[in-house]
Amino acid sequence: MISPAAAPPPPLLPDILIVDDDPGMVQALARVIRPLGRLRFATLGMDALRLMTEAPPDLVLLDAQMPGMSGFDVLEAIKCDPLLADIPVIFVTSQAEASFEQTGLEKGAADFIAKPIRPAIVQARVRTQLRLKQANDALKQVAATDRLNLAEALKDLRESHTQLQKTAEELQLANEGLLQFVRISSHDLREPLNTVVQFVGLVEEDHGAELPADARHYLKLVRNAGERMRTLLDDVVRYARLQHGETEPRTPVALTPLMDELCDALAAQLDATGAQLHIGELPRVLGHASLLSQLFQNLVSNALKFVPPGSVPRIEITAQLAEGMATIGVKDNGIGISSEGQGRLFQPFARLNLRREFEGTGLGLAISRQIAEAHGGTIGVHSQPGEGSTFEVRLPLA
Repeated sequence: MISPAAAPPPPLLPDILIVDDDPGMVQALARVIRPLGRLRFATLGMDALRLMTEAPPDLVLLDAQMPGMSGFDVLEAIKCDPLLADIPVIFVTSQAEASFEQTGLEKGAADFIAKPIRPAIVQARVRTQLRLKQANDALKQVAATDRLNLAEALKDLRESHTQLQKTAEELQLANEGLLQFVRISSHDLREPLNTVVQFVGLVEEDHGAELPADARHYLKLVRNAGERMRTLLDDVVRYARLQHGETEPRTPVALTPLMDELCDALAAQLDATGAQLHIGELPRVLGHASLLSQLFQNLVSNALKFVPPGSVPRIEITAQLAEGMATIGVKDNGIGISSEGQGRLFQPFARLNLRREFEGTGLGLAISRQIAEAHGGTIGVHSQPGEGSTFEVRLPLA
């Protein structure tokens, strides 16, 4: 009897050496690039050179400023050793001066990563250098007749890497400007908002007993809305930081009480339209409560708005759970959306109807998509003109 052939062993991951005297930075880098290779660590330059001599790595992430033997000294030693000279070295540094970067590149550094690190940029640059190293290794092994083609591919890869660096730098500048704008705007908005909430509280405290029940109810809605707005301002800054690469752990969010608060926020619209809103049993998901509240408020507001004249809005919110994800459906009896309109529905400032027919800025669904994706989820729609729409939001379960 012939035994079946054994399965080939899985390919070895690239060997990456992290050299930094700051244990916190070592841990931060390790968390980001652990999926990309087998990691080794050194906190001193001499130890790093010893490890490289024993087993040359595929890539070195090197702190430029270390006590004793600096990163520049280690780099010079690497480039002077024929067995190590081809190893790509990425400097990790808090120095932003052009002269500092120029010195490193002249000594043979392949790239730079600025502190504080941005995970997406770190992974992109590490992947690029590993691909370049792999291509360079392959170039050494193939026959001379194939080297021209590989050299051309390597050239294209370097050009792509240069473009990636340029795009990343432009994106960083744009994100920093956006984050600064959001911080300033939220500060300027918070002062009048605090005034509104404080004076509503004083009216309730000093004259609440003299007011009719409906007036007290309206004041409560104003105060609750103001408090939600303050929380939302905080989360807008948090969201901008997420876009900027400053991650923050998500927390469990119970969607049922979140929807109850949403009904209070939309009480005026619900009463004015006579809408029928049915909310099924909803799960707990991972995320930021205020951002998720904004997402579902956008969807429910649209369901109340985009209905045929004379129709009473009917909205049904349900949930389905599968494979660690919750799919929250928001179904309405509105005017529906054509297949052509669905293709540009989530684009900023996209308006599918005339402004005189339905008010709006065209930003609500674009913001909703950004919020869903920032939570590791998605948003989509199923619709036919005249038959209503069902928006589906997929979010990770808590």
